[in-house]
Amino acid sequence: MNLLKTSMLTGISTLIRIFSGFIITKIIAVYGGPTGVALIGQLQSVINITMLAAGDFLKTATTKYTAEYNEDDKAKHKIWSAAFKTIVSLSLINFFVYFFFSEKLSFYFLGSSDYSYIFKVFSVSLPFFVFNSFLMAIINGKKKIKEYIVLNIVSSLISLSLVSIFSYRFGLDGALLSYVTNQSLVFFIALIWIYKQVWFKFEYFAQKTDLQQYKGLLGFAIITFCSIMASNASIFYIRSYLIDNLSSTSAGNWQAMWSLSQFSLTLITTSLSTYLLPTLSRLKCKDLMKKELNSAIKIIIPIVIVISTGMYLFRDFIITLLYTAEFSEMRGLFFWQMVGNCLKVFGWLFGYVLVAKGMVKYTVATEIIFSLNLCVLSTYLISMFGLIGAVYAYTINSAVHAIAMIFLFKFKVN
Repeated sequence: MNLLKTSMLTGISTLIRIFSGFIITKIIAVYGGPTGVALIGQLQSVINITMLAAGDFLKTATTKYTAEYNEDDKAKHKIWSAAFKTIVSLSLINFFVYFFFSEKLSFYFLGSSDYSYIFKVFSVSLPFFVFNSFLMAIINGKKKIKEYIVLNIVSSLISLSLVSIFSYRFGLDGALLSYVTNQSLVFFIALIWIYKQVWFKFEYFAQKTDLQQYKGLLGFAIITFCSIMASNASIFYIRSYLIDNLSSTSAGNWQAMWSLSQFSLTLITTSLSTYLLPTLSRLKCKDLMKKELNSAIKIIIPIVIVISTGMYLFRDFIITLLYTAEFSEMRGLFFWQMVGNCLKVFGWLFGYVLVAKGMVKYTVATEIIFSLNLCVLSTYLISMFGLIGAVYAYTINSAVHAIAMIFLFKFKVN
């Protein structure tokens, strides 16, 4: 299955995910306003970082090695077993931390100990979040694209249903609760489907492992760990900086713009992770990688430009449709956010080569450097220009990142 076909299939899934996300955004905007949107954003960052600490950093490595060892079942099952044992151990540690320190964590991350019960619920559901991600990574690595997409659609619909029902019944508290439970349901649905597959047996996750498997996994997984940790920590910092130095309303407007931006890039990121990463992992020749990248650029970049231009031209309609009058401040953020998106995707295309080839040193260094750079630029430009300084920082950072990725591909990839 080539990139165009993958993009078409993922496009269907993405449209459903975007549509579901838009409805969820509207529900939270109505029930929580900008302050509620900012609070949900903080919780999402906490969930992402915690999943990472509980073993979710292994997902990209799992996809890579599942694809790489496609014909070597013994090596593949040892990798699965090593990842499974690591996730179980880390999830237990995180359970004790989040359950017994829920009040302190609630106060630190969400500004009030009233939400401590959210963290206790999350401590129980967390392992299922990570196992769901782990199973999806295996399905992706095995190139089961249709099944992967169907399960993503199910995930989107479950999230929409839970947020809608819980928000309607319990308001903002219900929305928060839905965010820390939805992937648990998806996990059991995925497990029911996978259980019937010929390539799945529980014993494949309980093989004897040695140091070699853990070194292979962790050496590659550090890329994912640093990427997700750095990006979520930087977004958490910017959101907190806006709350402290401007207002929770400004932070909510920025979060709304950021979330909308991520929705618009979902098609691209899904296509890249579903097709480009496994494909580049198999290629050994730089000329073939160049050919694959050129094909991707010709397809992906025009799509990003069209999406970004459309969102900018119809920004007033989008704000009215998805948000409320309280979010009018985000109108002025669209142009530079969309420019930043185009530059970001261009850099991602070259950055995926570093990930696929396991170039840990360069990938980790660039993730940390550009996340820190985004925080520094945001702090400086927000203090100078106010809220719009945050999107100025994003665009500048994306441009420099794209240049750095091209340079690394040209001079460091063999």
